[in-house]
Amino acid sequence: MRFLPIAFITLFFQLFPVLASAETGSLFGQSNNNDSEFLPVEEAFKVEGTVEGQTLKLHWDVADGYYLYKHRFKFSVLSPETGKLGTPNILQKGKIKEDPTFGTVEAFYHEVDIEVPILAPRSGSIEVQVRYQGCADKGLCYLPQKTAMYFPLPGEASGAAKESSSALKKAETQPSSNQDTSSALGLASILDQSSLFTIIGIFFVLGLGLTFTPCVLPMIPILSGIIVGQGEAISRKKAFTLSLAYVLGMALTYAIAGVIAGKTGAKLQLYMQDPTVLFTFAGVFILLSLSMFGFYELQLPSAIQNSLNNISNKQKGGTLLGVAAMGALSALVVSPCVSAPLAGALIYIGNTGDGTLGGISLMALGLGMGTPLLIIGTTGGNILPKAGGWMDSVKGLFGVGLLAVALWLIKHLIPDAVGIIFWGLLAMIAAAYLGAFQAAETPKAQLFKGIGLTLATLCLALVLTAVANTLRPNISSSSITAQETNTAGLAFNRIRTMANLEQSLIQAKQSNQPVMIDYYADWCISCIELEHEAFQNKEVISLLSNHRLIQIDLTDNEEAEALLDRFNLQGPPSILFFDTSGDEQTSARIYAYKDEMSFLQHIRTLTSG
Repeated sequence: MRFLPIAFITLFFQLFPVLASAETGSLFGQSNNNDSEFLPVEEAFKVEGTVEGQTLKLHWDVADGYYLYKHRFKFSVLSPETGKLGTPNILQKGKIKEDPTFGTVEAFYHEVDIEVPILAPRSGSIEVQVRYQGCADKGLCYLPQKTAMYFPLPGEASGAAKESSSALKKAETQPSSNQDTSSALGLASILDQSSLFTIIGIFFVLGLGLTFTPCVLPMIPILSGIIVGQGEAISRKKAFTLSLAYVLGMALTYAIAGVIAGKTGAKLQLYMQDPTVLFTFAGVFILLSLSMFGFYELQLPSAIQNSLNNISNKQKGGTLLGVAAMGALSALVVSPCVSAPLAGALIYIGNTGDGTLGGISLMALGLGMGTPLLIIGTTGGNILPKAGGWMDSVKGLFGVGLLAVALWLIKHLIPDAVGIIFWGLLAMIAAAYLGAFQAAETPKAQLFKGIGLTLATLCLALVLTAVANTLRPNISSSSITAQETNTAGLAFNRIRTMANLEQSLIQAKQSNQPVMIDYYADWCISCIELEHEAFQNKEVISLLSNHRLIQIDLTDNEEAEALLDRFNLQGPPSILFFDTSGDEQTSARIYAYKDEMSFLQHIRTLTSG
């Protein structure tokens, strides 16, 4: 009985993302930064260099209110056969400050001079890659800059260095005035400069953070359902063992994914968001929920049971291996969204080409995600009610939780009205298990009955809303009109191939037309939210009226990975902008959902220049 509030809270977290999705953007989608206040990176940090003797001398002019990090300077020779570089010597002393990104750091204001010895030059010139990163006091942190600089050595023409224009056109040399960009590529750049142990720690902490997102919360009722499904009073030791098996199964799955990402750079999230995969795994959770409702018992054939029993020797029917398999399955199916930090991690792993590092990193991520689950599973098992009538209620509520997981996975693949009805029916089932329709004889029973009646009322409201929206022609026609306005106003040209993409970009450049590219998929909930909200805004439509609007459809697309690789993307939603010369405005990239007003402000800033 004491466990029912926990079960109810868990169910609430499953329903909350859907019931409150309209408010989520306003809570989390706003950026406090006004991008127009900040200088372009090439104006904030002006760099020049010369060679005197066998010393490379670099000088940065730093604009007022901006600073460069000491620990972010890095120098390397692009062609090692031309020579080597010695230890850099920074002539000025920096200012110690507490930085929100890197903690206690040494930073340089106004200017900084660095001398780098050139060791054993073997040719008449040398090309050096210079890396640095800076921020503004007002809070904006630019992407790490990577600039190629060519230096004639004594004996040839001397003078100031020439920057390699091809290198400067790479996306990573551009600043980020976009919060989504900095959180994704910013993480990748931090990882790129970190040691192995630091990387493991970062991924572990990242996993801890991801535990409390809608992507991972469904694992809580899954694990709790497994423990409750033992059908007996369970000891803390046994609960810990089961939870550990679940977490290790999940972590090993992420480790395998990390190895694959490191070896191939594959877009694993893209594959796992395929509608066929989502519907298949939703069906699996429905089957699991039915077992919680007592329709049947999930058991392996006796021959396999006996074999697994001999292997585990401690659990009936090979439970440990079964729970580990469920952890692996959960890791695959309850992470269909690409959050910015995880996208940054995948960018980093894919670019390293190191399968071992990828496996270790995502193993740490999985263990970080699993640590709270391990705590919940262990303590939850200890406070579960004894076998009896209340056990059936608890199992039923966890069955509802598993149904919520199934519906959450496919909610963006079914019509809104149908989804609302399903959520309403789910609330009614939960109300029944809370005792809404039974006599309440004790204060606790009355409390749960009140909660159940509240859910029943919510169910009725949801179903009536869905039916009303379906039956009222003015609402339906209004929705259709809005969609038509969006399509006509934005005039998206939907394409599915690399050939069509390149052709569209060439045509836009020839006609001196700016371009906006929207990466879209039917299974991408953030893409759909952008279409229904931000893309409907009349001012957005007006501001983008002179743009060539290209929408790349990744739904069931054999060229999806190639289309993403074209601009080093991890998945939708991703929105890119190009100027009239055909050059990408990488600082304007959008990697995640933006609410209507944030997107409008983004477009205003983009088009004001």
